[in-house]
Amino acid sequence: MLLKFICPFIICMSFLMGCNSSEKTSEKNGNNPIESEQNNSSIQKNKSLENKLLPPKFSITNFEMNYITENKELTFLMNYEIDVDIYEILQENTQKIYFSLEYPEALYDIFNNTTSELLLAEQPKGYNTKFQTQFRINIDLTTKQLEKIKNNLSGFNLIIADKDKDAIAHFIDLNSFNTFDPDTSNSTHIDDTTK
Repeated sequence: MLLKFICPFIICMSFLMGCNSSEKTSEKNGNNPIESEQNNSSIQKNKSLENKLLPPKFSITNFEMNYITENKELTFLMNYEIDVDIYEILQENTQKIYFSLEYPEALYDIFNNTTSELLLAEQPKGYNTKFQTQFRINIDLTTKQLEKIKNNLSGFNLIIADKDKDAIAHFIDLNSFNTFDPDTSNSTHIDDTTK
C-alpha cells in the first residue's frame, strides 16, 4: 500500500526537479532578457571611459599659450599622454573624447564665454600615446588683455566629454597639472549615476 503512494511521489519529484534544472539552464544560456540586458550593460560600461581618465592613465604634460598678432589668433597648446587601457578603448570606434577649456572667471569678459567649444581629440593610432591638442580662438587682443590672459594661465581648467558629449572628467589648473598630486588636486571625475 505504501508503495502505491511512494511511486507517484517519486515521479512527481523527478518531474519537478527536471523543470527546475531546465529553468536554470535556460537562464545560463542567456534566455532571461533582464539578465542579458544587464550583461550587455556591463560590457558597455567596461568599454566606457568614465572613471578611467585619471593620472597616470591620463596625464597633462604641458599647457601653454601663444598669440599671433598678424592673424589675431590665440592658441592654447595642451600636451597629454594616455595609457594602453585608454588607447585600446579609443581604438574601438564607438568611443571618442572631446576637450573644452574652462576659462578663469577673470577672463569671461575677454572671451564672452565660460568655456571653449568642444574639440574632438585625436584618434590614437600606431601605438602612439602622446598627443598635442590646439585650442584656436580668432580674437583681436590688446596688449593689456594678452597680459591678463598670461597672468591667469593657471586658472584654466579642462572638461573632458565622452562620445555623447557628456562631461566625464574635470581637471583643475592645466598650467601646473604636470606636477599633479592626487592627494591635493581638486581635479575630479564626473560620475553620472542617472545613466
